[in-house]
Amino acid sequence: MTPFLTGRKLLTERQEALLEAIRAALEALRAALRRFGVDVAPADVRILDDAIAHLDELFLLVVAGEYNSGKSSFINALIGAPVVAEGVTPTTDRITVLRYGDMPGEMVGGAFLVEYRFPAEVLRRMAIVDTPGTNAIIQRHEELTRDFIPRADLVLFVTSASQPFSASERSFLELIRDWGKKVVIIVNKADLLDDAGLAEVVAFVGRHAEDLFGVRPEIFAVSSRLARQARDDDDQALWDASRFPAIEQYISDTLDEEQRVRLKLLSPLGVARRLAERYLIAVEDRLAALRDDVAAIENIERQLEQFRSDLADDFQRHRAEIANILNEFELRGMQFFDETIRVSNLFHLARHQQEISEAFARDIVADVPQQIEARLQALIDWMVEKNLRIWQGVMDYLRRERAVQHRSGLIGEIGGTFEYNRNALIESVAREAEKIVATYDREAEAQALTDEVRAAIASSTLVGAGAVGIGALLVLLLHGALLDVTGVLVAGVLALGGLYIIPNKRRQIKRQFHQRVADLRETLTATMERQFNAELDRMITRIRDAIDPYTRFVYTQHDHLLTTQRELSDAEAEISRLQAEVERS
Repeated sequence: MTPFLTGRKLLTERQEALLEAIRAALEALRAALRRFGVDVAPADVRILDDAIAHLDELFLLVVAGEYNSGKSSFINALIGAPVVAEGVTPTTDRITVLRYGDMPGEMVGGAFLVEYRFPAEVLRRMAIVDTPGTNAIIQRHEELTRDFIPRADLVLFVTSASQPFSASERSFLELIRDWGKKVVIIVNKADLLDDAGLAEVVAFVGRHAEDLFGVRPEIFAVSSRLARQARDDDDQALWDASRFPAIEQYISDTLDEEQRVRLKLLSPLGVARRLAERYLIAVEDRLAALRDDVAAIENIERQLEQFRSDLADDFQRHRAEIANILNEFELRGMQFFDETIRVSNLFHLARHQQEISEAFARDIVADVPQQIEARLQALIDWMVEKNLRIWQGVMDYLRRERAVQHRSGLIGEIGGTFEYNRNALIESVAREAEKIVATYDREAEAQALTDEVRAAIASSTLVGAGAVGIGALLVLLLHGALLDVTGVLVAGVLALGGLYIIPNKRRQIKRQFHQRVADLRETLTATMERQFNAELDRMITRIRDAIDPYTRFVYTQHDHLLTTQRELSDAEAEISRLQAEVERS
C-alpha cells in the first residue's frame, strides 16, 4: 500500500487499484507522446512527468489570483500566522509550498520555488501553495503560476470584491478550466462592501463563473484582514464578521479525506486528458495536411499511369497507321511485280535493273518513309509535351502548397519539426520541378528521343545507318525490300532461261516480298514499342525519383501518425473511463 494524501492513513484497496490504473494510463500517454517525437513541447513533457511523480504526494491546494487581490493575506489568515509576505505591490516572486513541520523553517527547492515548514493543523492534511500574482508588471511571475497550475489538486482563486472577475482574471480562469482543475472562488476584501453590495458582487461572480465553467463553483466571500485581526485579538465576533468560518469549514469538513482522495486522483487525469486532446488535435491537423499530400501524390501517380495508358493507346493508333502504310506499300509492290516480272519484260529486267530499282523507289516506295516518319514524330512530340505537362502539374501543386504554408505558417503552437521537414521537402522538390520546367527544351528532348528511336531501328534491322535520319533510314529499309527479291529474280531468270519459270518465280518473289515487308513491319513496330516504353519508363522514373524524398516522408509520417493517433485515442479513452470511475467512487 502507498502512503498518500493525508499522512494519517493509507489508501483503500479500491483507491490503490485506481491509483495504479491512473499511473499506467499516464505512462501510456507518455509513451504516445514519445512516439509523437521531438515536436512535443518540453513544458508538456515536464507537466506530465510532474503529474506522474506527484501521484503519491500530499494533497496540493494552490492559491492563485491577481497580485492585488489579497491572495497572500488570505493564506496567512487561513494558516493563522504571517507565513507569507504581504503588500500592495507584487511581493511573491517564487512558488511557496507550505507543508507541516514541528518547527517553522524555510527550504529552498530551486531558483523559483521555496518550501516552508510550519506547525499549522491544516497543513497536516494538505500542502498549501502561494503563487506569484497574475496580471502583474513582472511577466515572469505570471509564467511561474501558469506553469504550476497543472500540479494543483484544487485551486482557490482569489478575486477582490472591489474589482471582481476582471477580463484578465477570466483569462487565467480559462487556463485553470482547460487543465481540468476544480476551482473554488474566494471573493476577498468583503469588508469593503455592505451586505447588499457584497451579495451583488457574489451574484455577478457566480453568473460569469457559471458561464465559464458550465457549472457554478463554490464561492466564498471573506475578509482576510478581519480574519487576521480576529485571530490576533482572539475576537469571535470579528471572526464571524470576517466570514472566514465558512471557508474553514469547507476545507476541514466538505473537503474531507474522501473528497481529497477523489480530487487527488482526478487532478492528473485532467492534466493527462488535456495533453491527450491537444496532441490528438495536432496529429489530426498533420494527418489532414498529409491527406492532401497523399492525394497529390496519388494524383501524380494517376497522371503517370494515364500517361502510360495514353501512350499505349496512341501507340496502337500510330502502329495501325504505320501498318496500313506498309500494307499499301506491299499492295503496290505486288502490283509492281505483276506488271514488271513478265515474260514479255524478261530482257528489260536483265538489262535495266537500275531503272527498275528507280521506278520501284519512285512509284512504290514513294513517300512511305516520310509518312512513317511523320507518325513517329507525332508520337515523339506527344510524349515530350505530355512529359512537360506532368512536370508543370507537379510544379503547380507544389507552388500552391508553398503559398498555403506561407499564409498559414506552422500548425498550432506545437514544435515545428514536422512542418519544417515537410516544407523543406516541398521547397526542394518544387525547386527541382521549376528548374526542369524552366529549362525544358522541347526540340532538344524530341531530337534526343528521335535519335534513340533511329539508333534502335538501325540496330534491330542491322542497317548501318550512320548519321542519317529516320526517313533516310526507312528509305534504305524499304528499298532493300526490292533489292532482296529483284536480285534473286534476275539471277534466277538468267540461270534457268526464264521462259518457263517466270510465273513460278514471280510467285516466289511475291512471297519473299510479303515476308520481307511483314518482317520489316514487325521489326519496326516492335522496336518502336520497346523504345517508346523504355523512354516512358525513363520519364516516369525521373519524376518519381524527383519527388521520392517527399513521397517517402509523406507515407512514413502518415503511417507513424496513424499509430500515434491510435495510441493517443486509446490513452484518452482510458483517461475518460478512469475519470468517470473516480467520479462515481
